[in-house]
Amino acid sequence: MRDTGKVLPFPTVAQPSIADVLERFLKDQRKRLKPRTFHRYEEVIDLLQHCLNGYGHHDLDRSSEVTLYERLYFQKNLEFCAIFGPDKIPSALYNFLNYFMIRKVMASEALLQAAGTVMRKLVNWLGEHGHIGKEEALNGDKVASEATRELPAAERLARLLYNFAQHYAPRHWTDELDDYFTIEEVQPGVLILSGATMSGVVEVKVPLEISDHCKEGWMVNLLLGKTPQGWSILETGNVYPG
Repeated sequence: MRDTGKVLPFPTVAQPSIADVLERFLKDQRKRLKPRTFHRYEEVIDLLQHCLNGYGHHDLDRSSEVTLYERLYFQKNLEFCAIFGPDKIPSALYNFLNYFMIRKVMASEALLQAAGTVMRKLVNWLGEHGHIGKEEALNGDKVASEATRELPAAERLARLLYNFAQHYAPRHWTDELDDYFTIEEVQPGVLILSGATMSGVVEVKVPLEISDHCKEGWMVNLLLGKTPQGWSILETGNVYPG
């Protein structure tokens, strides 16, 4: 006879779904927040849902969940947040805060800081209402707390780098490096960078205002040009906290 005790049930649409829980979360926050602050909460939660609906399926690690998602998404037009439950939120926080908010959203420093604040409140609320475990809530709070501090700082650095490149990029250079560079070391007026697609490191001179804002481990998207004085910044992109 077959051992049916080891057969795992095929997953079904979660009750409550992520969308249901986020709606309840906002309903609770509306009671305690001023309208302007609540509007910011709505904005951040809407962005979280866009992120989950667009990218959440990439983190599904069970083939049965992938099958469920593909079946309901392609056949019934159900989005990720309508299919899965709030247990999927904690694992998506880092991607939402440190990738989606930086690369996919034209976010101000204020919105980036608010994103971390709202996510802290959300994960603690999820834990208090039994939607996620205590450890998941603590880990989520840590990720969101770091984002609250670092995302606005990363946006300030991106703006400083952009302004520097716009005004002080060299007119002539002999070679180029276009890469995502990790800041390996910060010295006053100097950044030691390693590229994602190159071996070794390069040294780039920058104003003290820029080096003072840099942190080791952060990643910056740069186009560098080689001049007789060394590598210089030609163009800049996003800055990603480590």
